[in-house]
Amino acid sequence: MDETATTPHTTSDGAMAKNIESIEYIDHMEQKLTTIRDELCRFIRLNEQERWEETLGAVEQLEHFGDDLIPGLIECLSDGNPDVRHQAVRLLGNARPRSDVAVPDLIERLNDDDWLIVTSVIFRLAKFGPLAAAAIPQIELWLQSPNEYIRLLAATTITKLDPDRTDLLPLIWTATESDYPAVESFARDFFDKSALLED
Repeated sequence: MDETATTPHTTSDGAMAKNIESIEYIDHMEQKLTTIRDELCRFIRLNEQERWEETLGAVEQLEHFGDDLIPGLIECLSDGNPDVRHQAVRLLGNARPRSDVAVPDLIERLNDDDWLIVTSVIFRLAKFGPLAAAAIPQIELWLQSPNEYIRLLAATTITKLDPDRTDLLPLIWTATESDYPAVESFARDFFDKSALLED
């Protein structure tokens, strides 16, 4: 009788212990994510102060987060502050191959309300190559942009996601003669580095 009476009490203690462990784990993860966000905000402030040299090697500066780094950056992609989202996009693009798991989340950011973040995502997705090929239909929409630089960015990224898209090479080549130095330089740099021109 006594043993039966104590059984529910023992089970309850076990369940409580598991709940405590779960709460502690959740608290631990929230602290990690908050800390990663704080670090991104620090990089933002440094950029605003034009202290760009202190943001170099940003991924390396965050290595102490270990396995929590990539999940934390992915979490920041949906942050309410567009500057934080932009920093997360930038760092995930620089953290390959560990950040390959973030490709679906980065593609979702192509629907961001901030067009600067969208263009940043397009630029960073190029680093993932064919792994990010699912983004091509959305990026193709930007080929119709009235902005010459954005059209060029979309075209060069698509060719990196799908090397068979040689149909875009004339558009990129035309940009090498642009009146805008940034566009001309970007286009020429593409052809200088592109494997598409190798024999």
